[in-house]
Formats: sequence, C-alpha cells, structure tokens
Amino acid sequence: GAAVLLLGAVVLSSCGYGLVGVSSNLPEHLQTLYITPFVNQTSRAELDQRLTEQISQEWVRRGRFQLVASPDQADAVLSGTISAAIVTPVRFDSEGRANEYQLTVTADVQLVDRTKENPVTLWHDSRFSRSTSYQVDVNATDYFDREVQAIELLSRDFSRGLVVTILEGF
Repeated sequence: GAAVLLLGAVVLSSCGYGLVGVSSNLPEHLQTLYITPFVNQTSRAELDQRLTEQISQEWVRRGRFQLVASPDQADAVLSGTISAAIVTPVRFDSEGRANEYQLTVTADVQLVDRTKENPVTLWHDSRFSRSTSYQVDVNATDYFDREVQAIELLSRDFSRGLVVTILEGF
C-alpha cells in the first residue's frame, strides 16, 4: 500500500502536480510573512482575533514562511478585513423555532510582496468566505456556547481554506 502511494506521489510530482499545501509556486524570494491583525467590521466580538490566530497557526503548520513580528521585517504581508459574519436559521422544529443555523464569514484578503520598491499584490479575494452549520437546542442554556464553538470551527476551516487557496493560486 505505502509503495503504491509513494509511486503515485513520485509520478504525480514528476508531472508537475504537487501535494496540496506541501509545495507552492509562490515566488522563492519570499521567506518571511507578517500577518496584519484582521480588521473586524462585524458585530461579532473576537472574530478578528480568532481568525488572525488561526491563519497564523495554519501558515506555521504549512512551514512555507517564517512568521515575523512586524511588516518591516517581512517579504510578504497578509492582511484582511472581515466584512460579514452572518447567522442564518436553516432548520426549524415542529413549533417553528430555529434549531440549526448556518454561520458564514466573508473577508477581503490580500497577500502583498514587499520586496520590490513598490509593493506588488500577489493574491487578492474581496469576498473570500467559508460557512459552517451548527445545531442548537432552543431550551438549552448552552445556546451561546454553540455559536462560540461554531466560530472556532469556522475560523479553522476559513484559515485552512485561505492558506490552501493562496498556495494553490500560484
């Protein structure tokens, strides 16, 4: 089994295909990355901190960049503005009360190369979004906790999706 997987990986890599998130065609000269704390234009407190933190962790896991503490030290800067965090009821109980919601977060995100005299935008998506759904018991006291858990889950999914999209975008 492992030999077949290895052979498959060798064949794929020799055809110019790479494993997701392992290689990227981001310019080689980009070694350091600064992630600007995301701007939160929504009423969801802490969403910006959670997303910024998860995105940083995802880049660390991928090992593509060394994260740095200021934009002055960075070859590339990732920045984003969270433009929407929308909760929509998607399923209802027999009494018409919502018992499942969908949370969708949308952000305007860009990656800029700062190594040139004038910064160059390498990747930009003004409506990058991810959604997750979560169930609630309308009689339970953990209603708010479920939304917090959904935000955690969505932050991880958003971060993975963003980093993979950027890496595959090259």
